Amino acid sequence: MQVVIDLPDELGKKLLGFPNMQMFVQEAVKKMLLEEQRKQASLEIKSLMSSVPASVSLVDELIADRRIEANKEL
Repeated sequence: MQVVIDLPDELGKKLLGFPNMQMFVQEAVKKMLLEEQRKQASLEIKSLMSSVPASVSLVDELIADRRIEANKEL
């Protein structure tokens, strides 16, 4: 696939100065896409965390689950 990008002349000249310009651009795009994925994942996690009531504690839930299991065994 080919992508056309308009660059200011000065930036374009600098880019053309790299010995392997294509690899340089590919690596830069990969890094940008990975960073965007990280941001999206972080937003999704924050969204999920905000849906859990502040009064609910994972530790409290685990303790309650273990008490129920212990009572069943008795």
